[in-house]
Amino acid sequence: MPSSDHDTQAVWETLWQSLDGARYDIDSLRARTRDDSHLVEEVGMDSLDLLEFYLRLGEKFNIDLTEEDYPQLISVAAIALYLKGKAATP
Repeated sequence: MPSSDHDTQAVWETLWQSLDGARYDIDSLRARTRDDSHLVEEVGMDSLDLLEFYLRLGEKFNIDLTEEDYPQLISVAAIALYLKGKAATP
C-alpha cells in the first residue's frame, strides 16, 4: 500500500477517534463522507472539533501543526497531501 494510502487511512482513523463520543452520528458520516469531503461544510465540524482533531493528528504523526497550517487542512485528502509534503521535506 502506498504511503499516501496509509496516511489517508490513518487520518480517517484519527478523525473518527476525535469525533467519537461527540454529537456526531459516526456511522452515518462513515457512509457518506469521501476523502475530499470538506470537514466543516460537509462533515459539520466546528472550530473546537477541528482543533481537537488537529491536535490528535499532530500526536499521531509526530508533527507540529500551527495555526497557519489549519486553512489548508480542509479534508482528509488535503491532510494526506499535506502529510506527504511534510514527509518529503527533511
